[in-house]
Amino acid sequence: MITIDNKVKLSWQVHQKAKQFRQHQSTPFNFVNAQQVYLNTLAVYAVNDYLKRQGIETDLRASDSWDPLMQSLVNIADLKVKRQGQWVKLECRPVFSDTNFVYIPAEVWEDRIGYVAVGINESLTEATLLGFTPTVTTEELSLSQFQSLNDLLKCLTPKSESLPLVNLSRWFDNIVAEGWQTVEALLGTPEVSLAFRSINPATVKRGKTIQLKDHTLALILDLNQDNEQNIRIRVKVRSLASNTSLPEGITLRVLDETGEPFLETKAGKADSSIQTKPFQFIEQPEEKFTVKVVLGEESITENFLI
Repeated sequence: MITIDNKVKLSWQVHQKAKQFRQHQSTPFNFVNAQQVYLNTLAVYAVNDYLKRQGIETDLRASDSWDPLMQSLVNIADLKVKRQGQWVKLECRPVFSDTNFVYIPAEVWEDRIGYVAVGINESLTEATLLGFTPTVTTEELSLSQFQSLNDLLKCLTPKSESLPLVNLSRWFDNIVAEGWQTVEALLGTPEVSLAFRSINPATVKRGKTIQLKDHTLALILDLNQDNEQNIRIRVKVRSLASNTSLPEGITLRVLDETGEPFLETKAGKADSSIQTKPFQFIEQPEEKFTVKVVLGEESITENFLI
């Protein structure tokens, strides 16, 4: 499994926004709340940045934590997140690196799909997402009680079983799901094979068109079946237009049946294509995996069955 980066740089711009919010609360009788608003702003920004990198849609400006009036009434650090087509609230609670407990006020125990602990360093230059919990029943929660960020992503992402499955084993019998075609037909010209060398290999390669924002791309799977019927797979994304680079930052991710990513590659400034390392499932019939292509807040998901 790969490790998705859980650190976020706290930019000058977010500090300016935090200062602006703090000034709304800065009265001689409200100093503590003003400082809390500052930290809450940094924590919400960090979670927003992290989720956007995972291709999950958020609405920072519509969150109550971004409303000075709500900040004055409630110790709030919510972020609006889209989950299966519905807008929900995720609470983002700041904690300093020398603290083992997260403070979660009772006033935010309801109307939340979960809570994220966000560690902030002493210089306020970097935030680290430390963990996730779906529920709380106490105002002080130990960091050891928080679950992994993979649990957060699984909470926000539809289950892969709800999406159509493409049976890859049938490709070797020339039974291909609708939308998938030969690479030559997809690209209009032959492509150099990505296939793996082996003794007496059975290989097949198919691709389909995907659309992310205003970019039309090709998603390609290259399969190789050895004499023991094990299937090795490599996944590729490339631009459909010749001599055209991929949009910088587009990410190709492969997830296992539980939704946890185990391969990831990202396009640089001038990359015309990106591809994963080969992977395979040995002696595990009907194994499932997911391919996800992410660009900014948008993503395309394809589910497969071996």
